[in-house]
Amino acid sequence: MYSEQDLKNASEYRDEIHNEALARVRAVYPCADRVVDKYPADAYFQEVWDYPGKWYTVVGTPPGAGSRKDLVGTIVRETLDHFRNMGAAFTDDVFYRLIAEYPDIVCDYCLLNADNQNAKKNGVFPFRGGDSHRLALACAASELFSGGQERSYDLKKAKCRKHSGKALFAPVDSDRWLNYRKAFLCPPHGNSYTDADFERVNAVLFPGGTDELEIYRWSTDWSAYFDEGNEWWGSLCLTVYDKSLDRFVVIMASATD
Repeated sequence: MYSEQDLKNASEYRDEIHNEALARVRAVYPCADRVVDKYPADAYFQEVWDYPGKWYTVVGTPPGAGSRKDLVGTIVRETLDHFRNMGAAFTDDVFYRLIAEYPDIVCDYCLLNADNQNAKKNGVFPFRGGDSHRLALACAASELFSGGQERSYDLKKAKCRKHSGKALFAPVDSDRWLNYRKAFLCPPHGNSYTDADFERVNAVLFPGGTDELEIYRWSTDWSAYFDEGNEWWGSLCLTVYDKSLDRFVVIMASATD
């Protein structure tokens, strides 16, 4: 039997994990007030055989759950699935409210859900590697290109190259090509934003950090959207799949003075 103190310690540890997972869930469903965890509090124990040859009870992740990081990721995914199965509207109000505070950036964003269970029912699509990055790009182009010549585009021309999470947040001067930080902070017309603003936005956009991100950079020869930037400042097209949220983020930028 577990003592009252054992159960108290396990509950506190479980609450810490739930709070971490809930913070990430709220990046997608801001109104979420709970997480889905199939493990009860008394599952958060591990039996350890130690000196002088006896079993000890210690608080830890449930058997089969993996590391703490693995468990948080599982709870996030299962909670997101729960809300989707309930028919809750997919919303990114937190991010879109935040980005509205930065009217002088030239980056365009489109957030797309990747959902294996409800792909046919809700019009979203499951993650299938590079092919689903291209599909995410097509969905974003359809949403972001609202008028003019850019509405005519040819994604068959688009070529991609995989990037690391570190490259996504590289310093402004780290690449001879336009990178994401430079697109955010240094448009042709200028703005007053700082690295702190960039980090604030991306902490909300990618709440799980960069370890779970899969990033592709795309060529910018497939739409007139990029023509102005290609004149001299540069253009940018990225698709980012966040494995921890089953979500794609498409980032595009193109501007001239």
